[in-house]
Amino acid sequence: MPHLELVATLEGHQDRVWQASWHPTKTILATCSGDKTVRLWTPISHDNFEQWQCIETLEGAHKRTIRSVDWSPSGNELATASFDATTGIWENDPRDNDWECVATLEGHENEIKSVAWSSTGALLATCSRDKSVWIWEVESDNDFECLSVLQEHTQDVKMVAWHPKSEILASASYDDTIKIWKEDEDDWYCADTLEGHTSTVWSLDFNEEGDQIVSASDDQTLRIWKMYKPDNDQGVMTHNGEATWKTICTLSGFHDRCIYSVSWSKVNGYIASVSGDNSIRIFEKDTEATVNEDEPTYKNIATKKDAHGVYDINGVSWFPTKLHQDWLSTVGDDGLVRIWRVVLD
Repeated sequence: MPHLELVATLEGHQDRVWQASWHPTKTILATCSGDKTVRLWTPISHDNFEQWQCIETLEGAHKRTIRSVDWSPSGNELATASFDATTGIWENDPRDNDWECVATLEGHENEIKSVAWSSTGALLATCSRDKSVWIWEVESDNDFECLSVLQEHTQDVKMVAWHPKSEILASASYDDTIKIWKEDEDDWYCADTLEGHTSTVWSLDFNEEGDQIVSASDDQTLRIWKMYKPDNDQGVMTHNGEATWKTICTLSGFHDRCIYSVSWSKVNGYIASVSGDNSIRIFEKDTEATVNEDEPTYKNIATKKDAHGVYDINGVSWFPTKLHQDWLSTVGDDGLVRIWRVVLD
């Protein structure tokens, strides 16, 4: 059986760490914290992955906790979402390799929980405790225009995630639902509401193709949803010419507390989840046991208990390319960032 091996522990944040985001092409990890900073980490050399260094600390732009951080697809910008109700846009000046907050996006009424760039980098999404999802268009000279304020969730919105290939957005909420958002002639609308979780949906991620979503919930389950287009061969009902998302697999009994974060590797297809039970779990599709692709079976191939000691693990993220496809990062209430490797026995 595979197992998780600790590659490195990164120390420096002065408060709990909420999220980590891998650079799209380089071995750089961005992490955000209750200490109001973002730190950028990289190995000290190309052949020493056990020792990492903080190469930059981004600070001064936010007055409260930075809850979410995300690299733009180009890797030249970072977006940060804060409990101070603002989103920061940071840009790297290659001349002196310095980072600067070049824009501050305002409008949310209170704590912003998540920020995400679209796959093209043309759009940015934010969501907040104010129950809304905002879609921003990236314009020239660090200007951002709010295209739409989406207010169909009835509670705090915990996370937004973009489809890996299309301008389709998914949002997860305290109202136990996931909503799928699409654009129609410059206006955004809710194309589908995914119901099935019995408590807060904390996190979600698309698979590589974007036709499936994995979601993580306070109900201690992971759900895998599949998109069915109109006139699909399986006879799944759709409405108004829109695709319908349907649960095809529920993973339960693996975590015994709230599952805070989930990440679906776009390279190896593994799903990683982390929880308030202090454990990391890795899941793989069981191809031998899966008879019907609309009822797949997944198996828990690796588990790391007490991965951050007695502390909650807030986030997990797979390395995005084949270079280190077996790596994942976790961040916790202990203020630590950890890099792990899946080792195949």
